[in-house]
Amino acid sequence: MPVDDLEVAIKAAIRASEIIAESYGNFKQLDFKSDIDVVTEVDFKCEEAITKILQEETPDYGIIAEEGTSFPGEKVWIVDPLDGTINFSHSFPLFGPSIGLCKGNEVLVGVIADPIREELFYATKGNGAFLNDLYNKGEPKRLSVSDTKVMKQAIVASSLPYNRDDEYYQKMGRNFIALEKEIQSTRKLGMAALTMAYIAAGRLEGYIVSGAKSWDMAGGIAILEEAGGKITNYKGEPYTLDTFEWLASNGHLHDNFVDIYK
Repeated sequence: MPVDDLEVAIKAAIRASEIIAESYGNFKQLDFKSDIDVVTEVDFKCEEAITKILQEETPDYGIIAEEGTSFPGEKVWIVDPLDGTINFSHSFPLFGPSIGLCKGNEVLVGVIADPIREELFYATKGNGAFLNDLYNKGEPKRLSVSDTKVMKQAIVASSLPYNRDDEYYQKMGRNFIALEKEIQSTRKLGMAALTMAYIAAGRLEGYIVSGAKSWDMAGGIAILEEAGGKITNYKGEPYTLDTFEWLASNGHLHDNFVDIYK
């Protein structure tokens, strides 16, 4: 019997969400990857749980996960076991697992969970994007980006690079200020996956970030695109999973954002 890739990803995201919820405000170990970036034992527990399910259910697929799990395959699961670890370490309630299934640069499946709000976002290519309760037991709501076409009515999330010492950081700061002048308001949410899901759900109009990795973005790409959104690099060119500068939007305002950041 063929494996349902979406159901596998949902199963893995739910298990990771349970681990995260159990550990919320009660994790035991915090280590620094850099002077800012952090990792907890919960990240590793979630990665172990997710990859165990993915390997058991789809043994022929590859895996690339943030904390080091890596196996080759024609189709590859790209996993952030706990996106928003800094938020999690401060008990700031925006974080969760993100799972994407990719073939080359094409994202076929995306699943993102919010353990605190008990929300589950998911999509498969060509079949739409949906929101349901965490255990996917209710009636799924089909997602659609906002129809906002006026910059002054837009809420946009943005992020600055971790390296705060070079000219690139200064440039991004100037662009951030230029963006703020043109829109209703900016947000800095601290995690890529749910930000992408929020655009898909019509809660935000855009997201602009540099330095995000494939595991930060993959889960959200399918959800955003299937909800009618658009994602490119800062120049408006097609993304690859190695893209450094990401620009995601509801589509209607995409060119406006490109004009500021290109």
